[in-house]
Amino acid sequence: MNDNPMAPATTSAGRPHRLTFRLRLALTYAALLTASGALLLTLMAIVIVWLPDYTFALAPTVPGIPGPLTDTASPSETAVSDNLNSAPLQVVVSSRDDLMQLFLVVGVILLLVVALLGGGIGWKIAGRMLRPLHEVSVAAKQAATGRLDHRIGLGNPHDEITELATTFDDMLSSLETSFHSHQRFAANASHELRTPLATTRALIDVALASGGAPRREVLAGLREMNERSLDTVDALLALADIESASGATDARCDIALIARSSASELADPAADRQVTMSLDLEPGAVAGDARLIRLLADNLLGNAVRHNLAEGFITVRTCKADGQVVLRIENSGMTISPEQAFALTEPFVRLHGRAAVERDRDRGHGLGLAIVAAIARRHRAELRLEPRASGGLEVSV
Repeated sequence: MNDNPMAPATTSAGRPHRLTFRLRLALTYAALLTASGALLLTLMAIVIVWLPDYTFALAPTVPGIPGPLTDTASPSETAVSDNLNSAPLQVVVSSRDDLMQLFLVVGVILLLVVALLGGGIGWKIAGRMLRPLHEVSVAAKQAATGRLDHRIGLGNPHDEITELATTFDDMLSSLETSFHSHQRFAANASHELRTPLATTRALIDVALASGGAPRREVLAGLREMNERSLDTVDALLALADIESASGATDARCDIALIARSSASELADPAADRQVTMSLDLEPGAVAGDARLIRLLADNLLGNAVRHNLAEGFITVRTCKADGQVVLRIENSGMTISPEQAFALTEPFVRLHGRAAVERDRDRGHGLGLAIVAAIARRHRAELRLEPRASGGLEVSV
């Protein structure tokens, strides 16, 4: 309820009534033209009234116009009188006041014509200028209904509205990619959590059907399924914590020291798989969270060990290139395609599939590279996964 009668009228949403943007542009064009015309007329009036010194002769008397004709009118004056009598529009200016009156009447009429023409032309121009914004509005309405595949695609000419439309298209593309990624994440997470739970239930059913005390093998299987579930949940919590963080810290750490420490921790698992690990570490200071960068290195090296071949190799390098500090890990392994490598950063995506994971309990939970990608995004780093022609992967951060 508006208790102030002088307050502007408002809509049901609480916003004041406003003219459309197109109408405001048209009125602005008309107002500018009218103001320019009024200024020009004012200057002309000043010039006519004050600057020159006019001398007006008496006009001959004609029907409808006061002023007597003299008895000694010259032939030229008689010709002027005849012309005035035969003219369809008779205007006689015999003084400065007559000139000003004529100027004001004609000026006001022309000013009204200019205002109307300016409003009409402004309306057309504003409609043409704002037409791309209508396309943006249509795309926004479709996105609000859940359709993220629509693109504006204005193209040329390149101006502010085209830049806005391009930015809007990029935003829709990012939203569509994120939306589909979350859909796949939900589906994969459901399968990952359901598998150990179903296995646990089967083990319990077998123990109950035996009718005796639980056997040690059943308890060991339950313990293993429980550990897998806890590892998956811990990885999910770590991924959520990294993605929800506000940004990277400004603390400095040495990437070479972090890589060396991570390689030392994984030396024994690599030796068990007969994988040779070589280090080529150049010191490089980076700004970031040392704990997360260590987690990034652990996950990359852990994947390199886990998905390697027997008697394979791992090469760990740190260097500086173009003012950037680079961590590069290269390992042997199975041959994969660029499309498969690109998909590895999505949660729960594995090259071997879930059936192979069930056969090999040491295949991991499928979140390692997703965590690496999240850490890279938080530190504004670039993560690249490139398959090797002879098999394996080369990862650069």
